[in-house]
Amino acid sequence: MSHLIQIQCTPEVRLALQPYFYSQDGAHVFRVFGTSIAETTFTEDGIELTFPLESPMEELEALHNLLVRIDTHHDVTIEDSKAVIGYLRDGTTVTVYRQFKRWLDFLAAARVRSMEGVVVEVRANGVKLAEGVLRSYELVEDGAFYVSACTIEADGLEHFEGELALAAVM
Repeated sequence: MSHLIQIQCTPEVRLALQPYFYSQDGAHVFRVFGTSIAETTFTEDGIELTFPLESPMEELEALHNLLVRIDTHHDVTIEDSKAVIGYLRDGTTVTVYRQFKRWLDFLAAARVRSMEGVVVEVRANGVKLAEGVLRSYELVEDGAFYVSACTIEADGLEHFEGELALAAVM
């Protein structure tokens, strides 16, 4: 079983899209860093992409980026209702193309919530600011997702503000 994405387009556009896909062992595939992540079939109406139900996040992001690039630069219709990969908190369906960025933010927020009470590393612009037990945090979700403030407990309480990144310390 696998997910299915159908890209409907004219024969001219289908020809223009062929360079996105590689011929491998008699089949066409979409590859990233030498790894095949989706099989491609060229049809009269366009292109069909199939990919495994259990695809790693990096592969889903690569497919999402491919679909955005194709939709932005070519006259296509993308049908991905058979590529459901999750749901948002309100029950909205997430596919590899539609609602994908909101889903990533939703997952990132859930990850931060799960770190409360855990030892975390606080970073800003890639620079480590501190390490301690996460006591509270504030999230910004206005097109981009990030932690805007947090309080940790190390040798007393420390409060940080700005565009922050948190990572659990193992």
